[in-house]
Amino acid sequence: MKAAHKTRTAIGLTMGVFLAAMESTVVATAMPEVIHELGGEHLYALPFSVYLLTTTVSSPLWGKFSDLYGRKKIYIFGILLFLLGSTLSGLSDSMQMLIGMRIIQGLGAGCVTPVTFIMNAEMFSVEKRAKVQGYMSGVWGLAGLFGPVLGGIIVDLTDWRYVFFLNIPFGIIALILVWEYYKEEISPSLFQLDWQGTILFTLGASFLVYGLEIQIWWLIVLGIVFLLLCWLIEKNHPFPLLPVKSMKMRIPGSTLILNFLAGMSYFGILAFLPLYVQRVEDKGATAAGLVLTPMVVGWTITNIIGGRILGKISLLGLIQLGFTILVFGFLGFSVWYDQPVIYLSVCGFVIGSGMGFGMLGTLLSMQEYSDKTELGSSTSGVMFARTIGGSVGVSLLSAIIGSRLTGNRAFMQEGFLHAYISCLIIAIIAWIISRRLYLRNAPVNQKQEG
Repeated sequence: MKAAHKTRTAIGLTMGVFLAAMESTVVATAMPEVIHELGGEHLYALPFSVYLLTTTVSSPLWGKFSDLYGRKKIYIFGILLFLLGSTLSGLSDSMQMLIGMRIIQGLGAGCVTPVTFIMNAEMFSVEKRAKVQGYMSGVWGLAGLFGPVLGGIIVDLTDWRYVFFLNIPFGIIALILVWEYYKEEISPSLFQLDWQGTILFTLGASFLVYGLEIQIWWLIVLGIVFLLLCWLIEKNHPFPLLPVKSMKMRIPGSTLILNFLAGMSYFGILAFLPLYVQRVEDKGATAAGLVLTPMVVGWTITNIIGGRILGKISLLGLIQLGFTILVFGFLGFSVWYDQPVIYLSVCGFVIGSGMGFGMLGTLLSMQEYSDKTELGSSTSGVMFARTIGGSVGVSLLSAIIGSRLTGNRAFMQEGFLHAYISCLIIAIIAWIISRRLYLRNAPVNQKQEG
């Protein structure tokens, strides 16, 4: 591909990522108005949960589909699916219809994000890709910061339906740019989709994610059973859905574990830190939001910086740097947990900074060292592992903190301290894995650094 074509394709892909990221945040502000018009207060949470569920569960499937049928074809289908879901969500005349259309929208978003990173891996060398993906990850940070505000402005000035309709022109531009400028050589594939594994994975992942979200243990156990059955089939299947070859390699396999552990610690604390500020520190919702903002800012900034410094540091060095910073961030929470909100914000920024370096490094390492026939499923597998880890982390901290929320301030504070220490232990385990990975692959590091 020509350099100009790569640039225009990257712009289109970034626009698609921005749409998917915004949709997970901007809708929150519009939901009170949606409920006021459509009714169905008892269904308030479902438009959020079904979108996140379908996005999470479908991502590994889309990654594998792109391995089998080509990136461009699958990406275009995903964008069209997202735009269809957006249009019909805006036209919804009942909460039931809105929930159904959010499922379609979530399926589209589950395609757009992982396939974007896969296409980047095929267009750019690892150094250039790091910069591009750093900027794209920064888009997620911007969406987290400005999505709720934008949603409020749209609802106040127009109508809640334009929260969904606004996606259409930008989605069309992304579609045109990728259609026109992304060139790929498509060769007939001899691979066949493992339908048995696909069905078991979809059921298992759905039960597990949903069960973790609503804290129903029999659903969690059922999900794990289906996933174990899926693995038993996949490891002996000639054309597995999961990246079986890559998972058996040291570097790709370790990056999946690191993403799972990072998701546990980061998203666990992200979910409960506002609760600490409001219930223990007795601050308002605004202060709770301001505590989370530095975490997002830290992740965004170090994603961009990580892409810039990759020529001076190896991929595995970048991972170790990220998890080292992550440990110090959680150490700050654990040792000085009873400090003012401004101190918590600083610790949050350190944690976000560690995630920015670490997650960029793990994604690029997975793409660089996994089996090339599994590039799609490996890339989406990294994101899936992080999301599942986040669900497990939230459930773990909920079990630690939940029973203490009805006690006095000191009793609640002790519960949060236990949660912070749990996250610190998880981060230390991840750091040990990253350190061993770095030391055991010295030739790889020397080659990259040279």
